[in-house]
Amino acid sequence: MTDSAELILKLVDEHRILDEAAGLNEPSGLTLNADGTALYTVSDDTKAVFKLDLKGRLSISGSFFVGVEDLEGIAVSADGERLLMVQEETNSIVTVDLESRRELSRRPLAGMQNYDSIRHYFPDPPDNKGLEGITVNSHNNHVFVVKEGRPGVLIEVSADQTSILNSHLLSTENGFKHPKVEPEKLDFSGLSYDGSRDTIWITSDKGQCLFHYDWNNDCVLQRLDLTIDNGGKQTCIRKSEGVAIDPERRRLYVVGERDGMLYTYKIREK
Repeated sequence: MTDSAELILKLVDEHRILDEAAGLNEPSGLTLNADGTALYTVSDDTKAVFKLDLKGRLSISGSFFVGVEDLEGIAVSADGERLLMVQEETNSIVTVDLESRRELSRRPLAGMQNYDSIRHYFPDPPDNKGLEGITVNSHNNHVFVVKEGRPGVLIEVSADQTSILNSHLLSTENGFKHPKVEPEKLDFSGLSYDGSRDTIWITSDKGQCLFHYDWNNDCVLQRLDLTIDNGGKQTCIRKSEGVAIDPERRRLYVVGERDGMLYTYKIREK
C-alpha cells in the first residue's frame, strides 16, 4: 500500500567522492547493497564499478573493472547477488555477478519481446537521450529503467529481462512538472525503488529535485527539492545523477555528478 503522507528531506551529511586516480570522475547512478551498509556507483567515463561506504569513502578491494563503458545507472538485485547497470549508448541492461565479478548478460531493450510498444520513443540513430537510471522491484524482481528525456519514459522489464511488460510516459499529465523548468526540458536520471511504500524515487538533473512516484496509479505523489547549504546559502544539488533509498533507516542518498559529492538526507513525515 502506498504511503501518501507528505515527506520532508533534511540534509544530514555530505562527502566528496571524486577520485581521479581511481577513475571516479563522473558519479552516475547509485544503489545500496543488500544490507544497506555500502553503496555502489558507476562513472560513465570509466569501465568500473565503485564501492563506497556510507560516508563516501572508496573501497579499493570492493571496486572492480567491467568490460563495459558508458554506464549510467546501477541497481542491486533483490537477493543482493548481482548488479544491474544500464548502458546508454546501446540502451542495454548489463548484469554482473557480485561474487565472481563476471558479466552474466547484456540485454538491449531492442532485443526484448514487446519492444514494438516503445520503439517510437527511441529514434534511430540515437539522440543521446537514452537509458539513464535503473532499479529493481524487490517484491517481484521486475526491473525498471528510465529514458532520460525527449520524452522521459519509465519502462518495466520482466525479471528475466526478456520482455517489456509496461511503460509510462513521464509528463505533466501524471505530475512530472517543475515551476522553473519547461516540460520538454525536464529530464530524468536516477531511480530507486522504495520497498516500504511500493513507490519509485526519480531524480531530475535539470529540475535539481526528486519525484516520489506511484507506478501502480501512474501519478507523482510529491516533488522534493534537493537542497544543500552552500556557505550559508540554500542551493540545490547540481546534476543529481543517482539516488538510493533506505526506507527502514529513513535515509536517502544522492550523488551529484557536477561536484562529485554524496549527500545523505533524513526522510521524515511532515
